[in-house]
Amino acid sequence: MMRLPEFKRLLPSSVAGAAKMLDEHPGEAKLIAGGTSLLVLMKQRVITPKYIVDLTTMPDLEYLAYDDKNGLRIGPLTKLMSLFSDVRIQQKYPAIAQAALSVGGNQHQHMGTIGGNICLDTRCWFYNQSHTWRKSRPACIKLGGNTCYMASRSKICVAVYSGDMAPSLIALGAKIKLVGHKRNRVIPLSDLYRGDGEAYLTIEPDEVLREISVPPPLPNSFSSYMKVRMRNAIDFPIAGVAVNLALSKGECSLAQVVFNGIASSPVVAQDTSRYLIGKEITGDLLQQASEKAFQEAKPISDTGGYPPMYRKKIVGIYTKRALEQVLSKLSQKAIGDDSLEKAHRT
Repeated sequence: MMRLPEFKRLLPSSVAGAAKMLDEHPGEAKLIAGGTSLLVLMKQRVITPKYIVDLTTMPDLEYLAYDDKNGLRIGPLTKLMSLFSDVRIQQKYPAIAQAALSVGGNQHQHMGTIGGNICLDTRCWFYNQSHTWRKSRPACIKLGGNTCYMASRSKICVAVYSGDMAPSLIALGAKIKLVGHKRNRVIPLSDLYRGDGEAYLTIEPDEVLREISVPPPLPNSFSSYMKVRMRNAIDFPIAGVAVNLALSKGECSLAQVVFNGIASSPVVAQDTSRYLIGKEITGDLLQQASEKAFQEAKPISDTGGYPPMYRKKIVGIYTKRALEQVLSKLSQKAIGDDSLEKAHRT
């Protein structure tokens, strides 16, 4: 049985107070929200913080708010199941709902929070093992050693980012507010990720994620998130794709494609996204976009039992499928709008 190491629980009364606690215990304190990832890492002795700053004492961090002018605002302690269940999100930001439902299993969705999933640690088959298993060989780069056991020639850690919420939010143009002991800042969510498996976030040691904001969706737009995993139960993505698309006068006016599970951060597929802009969406174009995504995806060395080329193919296939789903929903919406207009005229 794996037991938790000893730690002291700290109970802040505000986000600023939590930031101060982190500042007072640099390198020795960790934030806890749902705990579905942190507690596992602690039991594995991957991390052994002396202090746990418990954010669950602040109910004002769990909320969903939407208006047509400012868009969506989400508190970091909002449960994943709450995101999936919200009708406004299902209608206006379907990729968020799809991503929330794809995280882990039902228990994870009821306990896990959007803030925790956004800040999820990178993973690999050596790092995410018990202490007994890992001590059979010298520490890896992520644990302070000099060797990456997943990519022996690499000089940096290639552990993979596997959170499902971030790719969808990035595709939708999300920003986050960070509250620190000395300063606050708002940054695009994409800027939170460094692309280094070891130091995977750009967040400062004393900063706390305070809010996620998503702009209102454009007219005639739709989004989608799809992923492949080993089992349809609790597994992290082998590879995934988030798509946000808008049409204007029959042509693509907005395209944002984001890959997941293939690198140490979500990957904004700039070439694939740009290729779609200004073009009429046809079956041939979707096939070409799939091929573009295949060429653009560069999965790092195998960290989940599947070789890079297999995951590269998945990215291409699922880019096409996600785009097809978006176009299908937009077509249904257009048919529905036409029916309403005809009924109104009658």
